Amino acid sequence: MDAEAIRRHLGDRDTFAEHRFAILRALVGMANDERSVVAARELIIRMLALGAALNDGYDELLDSLVRQVGLYPYVDQNRPRGFEDQIVIEAHRVPGLKDNRLFHSLQLSVFQELVSGRNVVLSAPTSVGKSLVIDAVLATRQHKRAVIIVPTIALIDETRRRVGQSLGHSHDIITHPSQKRLDDGRPTVYVLTQERALSRTDLDDVDFFVIDEFYKLDLRGGETDERAVDLNLCFHRFASQGAQFYLIGPNIADVRGLASEYRHVFLPSPFSTVALDVIHFDLKKDGPERADKLVELCRSFTSPTLVYCQSPRSAREAARLMYSACDLSLVETTSDAVEWLEQNFPSEWEVTQALRRGVGIHHGNVPRALQQYMVRAFEEGHIKFLVCTSTMIEGVNTVAENVVIFDRRRGNNKTIDDFTFRNIAGRAGRMNRYFIGKVFVLEAAVEEGDHVVDLPIERQDDTTPLSLLLDLPAGSLTRQSQERLIEVFSNSKLSEATIRQNRYLPMSAQNAVFDAISELHDAQPRLLSWRGMPDSDQLLAVCNIIFDHVDQGAGLRRHGIFKGSQLQAVLTGLMAAPDFGSFIRRRVEERWKDQSISDAVEGALAFLRNYVGYTFGRQLMAVSRIQADVLTRFKGTRPGDYSLLAARAESLFLPAGLYALDEYGVPAEIAVKLMRSTGPIEDVDQGLRMLASIPLHDIDLLPFERDLIANVRRSLPPRAFVTADPAGA
Repeated sequence: MDAEAIRRHLGDRDTFAEHRFAILRALVGMANDERSVVAARELIIRMLALGAALNDGYDELLDSLVRQVGLYPYVDQNRPRGFEDQIVIEAHRVPGLKDNRLFHSLQLSVFQELVSGRNVVLSAPTSVGKSLVIDAVLATRQHKRAVIIVPTIALIDETRRRVGQSLGHSHDIITHPSQKRLDDGRPTVYVLTQERALSRTDLDDVDFFVIDEFYKLDLRGGETDERAVDLNLCFHRFASQGAQFYLIGPNIADVRGLASEYRHVFLPSPFSTVALDVIHFDLKKDGPERADKLVELCRSFTSPTLVYCQSPRSAREAARLMYSACDLSLVETTSDAVEWLEQNFPSEWEVTQALRRGVGIHHGNVPRALQQYMVRAFEEGHIKFLVCTSTMIEGVNTVAENVVIFDRRRGNNKTIDDFTFRNIAGRAGRMNRYFIGKVFVLEAAVEEGDHVVDLPIERQDDTTPLSLLLDLPAGSLTRQSQERLIEVFSNSKLSEATIRQNRYLPMSAQNAVFDAISELHDAQPRLLSWRGMPDSDQLLAVCNIIFDHVDQGAGLRRHGIFKGSQLQAVLTGLMAAPDFGSFIRRRVEERWKDQSISDAVEGALAFLRNYVGYTFGRQLMAVSRIQADVLTRFKGTRPGDYSLLAARAESLFLPAGLYALDEYGVPAEIAVKLMRSTGPIEDVDQGLRMLASIPLHDIDLLPFERDLIANVRRSLPPRAFVTADPAGA
């Protein structure tokens, strides 16, 4: 009996029961043949999904097959065994962790490579459990300073919770720029994005680092992706100081550009702990058929379902279609969250309307704490559907049996490639819960292909981004790269130090800012030499420089800002607003005629998070450094210092420690309520101590707010419970 025949028989419980002996006999042969073991593993997983259909002694044979193909997490640990069998199982037990989990064979191989000191690059499907190996390696306490680089702040919190649950009793965990290393003799684990890692000054003694989703090291298509540049700099910085590394990601065929001196092991593996059924419908992008099929599928689902969409707008439209056409009724389990959303956002916002009927929406414009709530509500079964964009697909772990790929594109309307498709599809199924994941592709199938990761640092040429070269030590530059930098420095009046500090900003823009500042200083010097917080004219001057020469309208126009005075007005309005809700409602009132309320709400949220909280501070500090260079070296006068405004903008003009609690799952609106009872919160550790100790019964909180705080408290690291001074408690 061949694999296809076995798969057909496994699709029907009665047919399987009739042919189970022949199926098991065929699988024994497949499992013992290296050429067919991958197919055997997938079929054995499908057999496990049949559960009670295996009885009358056949379950013992299945248990033997599970071990033969390395699926030890599926082994029944309560079954009586002989001594030799038990020894093999104990060899797969995860050491050092509190629970009683077993490694599967690939995890054990990777763990053994890492604890022996080798560098490992692992490419394996999403469901394989790559993160368990990280926790097990850290639990050995071989490493004193470990860094886990994750692609998003949402993943910082998820990783912090996971590592904290496993190792919080033995390790210090740092996730935020304001947190200082305790140096209390315990190993330290930093969980950071690449930007945060580069900004820290206490990572010179890192001895182990992990890069999650390491395919993001690749600078694809010659485009300068500053986040990819930063990720490459992180890798080079840690690897060049001798730190051991573990690079993990899915579906990578090859890695190029890793220096031979690293003596790494590349492990590309098809090992999976779930099976996938992929169903293609080949429907047209335009027309009603795709929407009709989504409704038909959603009506038939009884288990957790992810729906992938290419953009926030597409996600809203899909969610509205699902709850209206499927006649979904109101969901009591989300009523507290809906009540809170209606108090803080316009009630017409589609996120609120969908959640009311049990459909969650997860994308980059949803506030982080609400994203976390959506994932938790989905995990706990309060909502059955979660409509998401790539923010959900890239690394956030969920329990979903079904994945519907509604759009075959990403936000830029570019068709997804095979690599991205497999990453999305890999979210279907979950070990020990949903043995078979079901993937429904509404449009045409994606062409198959192999993905190769190419690290640019080791393969420098004339296309290597200057922003990468400017932050590399001289010893890591090729002669060609050194000559490129010499030419850059000689063609600018700016100092080499200023150019390097502003490496994110193209040289043409840096030189244009130099000229604009020189001209403005000669006409009105007071507009540049301010420190602390600017007055209205000074803010207007710097906003004009940012719009005209730094941003050049490329980013700000997407936020509906078309000149520097508009940027000044919006920032002034934000600083004067009593809360974010007031700012958002004003943006809704001032929206364009053809813009929906949901578009306006999410546009305001995107402006706050993506521009004010991230981009504006970087742009402002670039201008600050250039004006300091001009005024000090060419004008002989005292320069200004814009760092306070930049820092305040990064926390959206709230106290930095209070705003940071959003990353832990406490929205700023709730944190402000708490602060009224405790006084100022200067840093995140003080904020966490406040969360751990504040008597909530004395504060007027909605049920949803109490629930969020209780959830965060359960995940707090031990350092949050360290006794603080009364003012910070």
